[in-house]
Amino acid sequence: MKKISLIALFAALVAGNINAADLFTGSHAVSWDTPLNLEAAKFADAKPGDKLAVTYMTGADGIEFKVLEVWDHLAGSREAAWLNDNGTYEQFLTAKAVDQIKANGLQIVGNRFTITKVELADGKELKEGVTVWTGFFWADEWSTLELYKEGYNTIDFSKATALRIYSEANRSDFVINIKESWEDAGHITDQNAMTAGDGYMELPLTDDLRTRLANAAHWMIQFNKEAGAPFNVTDVVLVGDFATAVDNTTVASKTVKRIENGQIVILKDGVRYNTLGAQL
Repeated sequence: MKKISLIALFAALVAGNINAADLFTGSHAVSWDTPLNLEAAKFADAKPGDKLAVTYMTGADGIEFKVLEVWDHLAGSREAAWLNDNGTYEQFLTAKAVDQIKANGLQIVGNRFTITKVELADGKELKEGVTVWTGFFWADEWSTLELYKEGYNTIDFSKATALRIYSEANRSDFVINIKESWEDAGHITDQNAMTAGDGYMELPLTDDLRTRLANAAHWMIQFNKEAGAPFNVTDVVLVGDFATAVDNTTVASKTVKRIENGQIVILKDGVRYNTLGAQL
């Protein structure tokens, strides 16, 4: 069960009350054959760091977020995202996710739950670098955050120097395993290759790690709290030589987007970028 700190919960509630837009209200029973589709126009005001709050009833299975017409998974969305009973699922938007839904719209799909409301609300400020995932993931005993490849498969890893995993643990004596499968050969690296930073664990990237991470079918980031208390994981971010990149927090508000040859192109100060901020 996902848990967040009282401070994070208060901030989320205040932000939601200050600036939230209803994208859907009603009663929509979701199955694999009956998704809820939200057209691109509904996301005109979306910006990186915003959150989608999906209120649901009778949850008993998984939820997925996909890009309409393209059918890719929404960048930064979780694999193995389970719903239980009644509640609200929060999906925070990365810069790439904003571009995806502004261009094509969003599909919410899964099985055995009923959506009663979908809101777009203020969320949180993104970290420096390129955000692969952001949200709140409860790390307890051998908890695994599974991320779809769409969160990182268009990033130029040649510019990345490190991977940072942010948390609210306020310590570094816990286990982190990064895998692409549960087989022995699927193990990519662990906390022994990382150093502790200010609120994050940092993995310096070698050429081999860049190749492994870029080509992985998905990322499985496993945590074990060890002897300490469980904690929230909040961000997975690539940092490096992204000097020519459009910043995570400004890509949606200070740029113009258009489609060129079927691809989203970001125009900023007369310079063209792809959706991850790499100059074209």
